[in-house]
Amino acid sequence: MGMRSLVKIALQMLMDCFFLWLSWWASIFVFTYLFINTNDLSDELNQDVLFMIGFCVLFFVLSRVYQSMWRYPGIGTMLRLVFATGLSCFSVYVLLRIKMGYWSNPGIGMMAFYFFLTLTAGVRLYPRVSREVRLFFLRVFGKIEAPAQITIRTLVVGAGESASSFLLNMNRHASWRRREIMGIVDNDTNKHGYMLHGFKILGDIYLIPGLCRQMDIREIIIAIPSLSNDALQEILRIVPVPQCKVRVLKPVDNQKVSLADNLRDLNISDLLGRPEADLDNEGISRWLRGRTVLVTGGGGSIGSELCRQLVAFAPAQIVVYDISENNAHNLVQELVIRYGTAEQPSCFVRVGSVQDTQRLKAVFEEFHPSVVFHAAAYKHVPLMEECPELAIRNNVFGTYQTALASVEYGAECFVMISTDKAVNPTNVMGASKRLAELAVQSLNQLKKTEFVCVRFGNVLDSNGSVVPLFRQQIEAGGPVTVTHPDMVRYFMTIPEAARLVIQVGAMPDKDEIYILDMGSPIKITELAKNLIRMAGLTPGLDVEIVYTGLRPGEKLYEELLLNDEGVSKTQNDKIFAAKPSPVDSELAGWIISSMERCLDSGGDIRAALSRMLPEYHPEEYQNEGGLITHVQSEKPAKNQNQRGLDRTHAIS
Repeated sequence: MGMRSLVKIALQMLMDCFFLWLSWWASIFVFTYLFINTNDLSDELNQDVLFMIGFCVLFFVLSRVYQSMWRYPGIGTMLRLVFATGLSCFSVYVLLRIKMGYWSNPGIGMMAFYFFLTLTAGVRLYPRVSREVRLFFLRVFGKIEAPAQITIRTLVVGAGESASSFLLNMNRHASWRRREIMGIVDNDTNKHGYMLHGFKILGDIYLIPGLCRQMDIREIIIAIPSLSNDALQEILRIVPVPQCKVRVLKPVDNQKVSLADNLRDLNISDLLGRPEADLDNEGISRWLRGRTVLVTGGGGSIGSELCRQLVAFAPAQIVVYDISENNAHNLVQELVIRYGTAEQPSCFVRVGSVQDTQRLKAVFEEFHPSVVFHAAAYKHVPLMEECPELAIRNNVFGTYQTALASVEYGAECFVMISTDKAVNPTNVMGASKRLAELAVQSLNQLKKTEFVCVRFGNVLDSNGSVVPLFRQQIEAGGPVTVTHPDMVRYFMTIPEAARLVIQVGAMPDKDEIYILDMGSPIKITELAKNLIRMAGLTPGLDVEIVYTGLRPGEKLYEELLLNDEGVSKTQNDKIFAAKPSPVDSELAGWIISSMERCLDSGGDIRAALSRMLPEYHPEEYQNEGGLITHVQSEKPAKNQNQRGLDRTHAIS
C-alpha cells in the first residue's frame, strides 16, 4: 500500500472519529434541550474522547471499512459500515453506563447511531449519489445540458442482473455516458410496468419495432447472458435495419475499466447460443506440461487455434508442421508477440507435407514429440470430388504415415481430427476421412501409441467455410449463394472446437471415437439472413439470396454416428464417446495397399471406396442440367440424421 493510500486512510479515520463525537453531542443536545432530559451527559462525553477514538478506529479497522471501494459499494460494503458504526456507538453507551453507574436513556444511543451512520455513509456516497440525482433530474425534466455526451438513443433488452449492473455502472465509462436509455424490454410479464434504476420496463421484445420508430432508437443492447439461440435470432429478425445497431452486454465486472471487455458488437458465434465448454485444466496440464507437442496442419484454422491454446498448458515445445510456410511462420510470430519467450514453450516451424514420408521422419527424429495433434487434411468437399486422388493421398496416406512415424519415434498419444462427413459419406472427402479413422483405429492394436479420433462438424470462420464466403458476397452487394433452402449444418466456434480436442487427448480411454456435442443444426439460409442483418441490411431487399443447387458430394443433412456405433457420456458434457466395431490390426495395411494399387493402376477411386466402405454411397447424387441434385427423398435423409441426433442427446 502506497504512502498516498495511507494518508487517505488516516484522514478517513480522523473524519470518522470526529463524526462519532459529533453524533453523540447532537444526540445529547436533542434529548437534553428538546426532550427536556434532566441528565446532561456532555461532561462525561468530553472526558471520554480518547476512548471514543479508540472504539471508532478499532471497529472500523476490524470491519475492513477502509478496504472497501466506496466508488462502487455493494450490500457487503454497507453491512460492514453498519456493523462498525453500531459497535462504536454501543461501546460508547456501555462506557457511559460504567462511569455513571446507571443506564441512560437508550434513545440517546439509538439517535447517536443514526447520526453516525448517516454522516459516515453520506460522505462516502456523496459523489455517486449527487451524480445519480443530477442525471435523474435531467431525465425527468428533459434538460440535456451536454448534448455531445448523450447521442445514442438506446433500448435495453432484459431486466435481470446484467441489465441492473449495466445501468448502475453506466456512468463509469465515457462511451456508456453517451447513451440515453429510453427504456427496457423483457419477456417476463411480472416485470412489466415496473422501474429498474429509474428506467421503465415497457413490455416484451415484440414491442421493439414500434419502440424503435416512436423513440428513434439507434441501438439495442442485449443484457441477457443466458439468452437462447432462438430468442436472439428472433430479436435480430424484428430489429429494424439499418436503423439500429445490436450489441451484446457481457456480465459487468466492477474491476474492469475497458468498455470493450463488456459491451461489444453482435457476432455470428452469438447466434449459436452455446455455453462455454468447461475443461479439466488441471488434468490437461498434467498431461501436457513439459512435453513436446507436434501439430500437423498447424497453420490452418483448427491447427493454429490448437497451438494458441496449448501455450496455456506449458508444454516444453510446440512444433508447427505445415505445408504453407506463410501460415506457419505468421502463427509462430503471433505466439511470440502475444506470450513472449520467458517461461513459455519454445515454438518451432517445420515446413513439409504429411505425404512426404522422409520429411516427416526427419521432423520426428529432430523433436521426438510425445503428443501429436493431426489436423492436416484436405477438407473442401467439391474440390476433392474433382480430384479424388489428392484426397486419398493426403487424408488417408498422409494420416497413416504420420501415425506410423508416431509409433516409430515413441509418441505417447496421437489425436486425429476427423469430421461428421465421415459418417455414411456421400463424397470422396468424407470417405477418405472414414478410411483414415479405420487405419488409425487398427494401429491401436499395436499397444505402443494411443490413437484417438475426434469427430465434429463445421467450425465458424474457418478457411474455406461458408461464413467468410457469405461476408465477401455481402460486401460486394450480393447475391448470397446458398445451395439449397433446406440445407442444415452443425456449427461450433474454432476456439471451442480446439479446447475440446485438447480435452479429448487428456482423457484416459483412447480406444474410442469421440464426438463433440455440436448443439442443434442451423439452417444455412437463416445463417445467411442473419449475416445480412448484422451488416445493417435487409435480406431479399438490399441483398438477394440465390439458391444454386447442391454441389458434388453434398448432403442436405449431416450425421454424427454410424448405425453400429453406440454412444456414452464422458466426464465432459460436451464430449461423447462412440464405441466403434472392433477393427482388425491388419486393416490399415490392407486399406493402404488396396488404395495404392488403385491409384497406381489408374482405377476408379470411387468404386474402390465403395468396395472398402459399404456405407459410402456416391450414387445418391447425380448431375442434372449443370446442378447437383439429391435424388433421394429428403424425408428419409432427415429421419436418418435425426436418429443419430436422438441417440446423442438422449444421454445428455
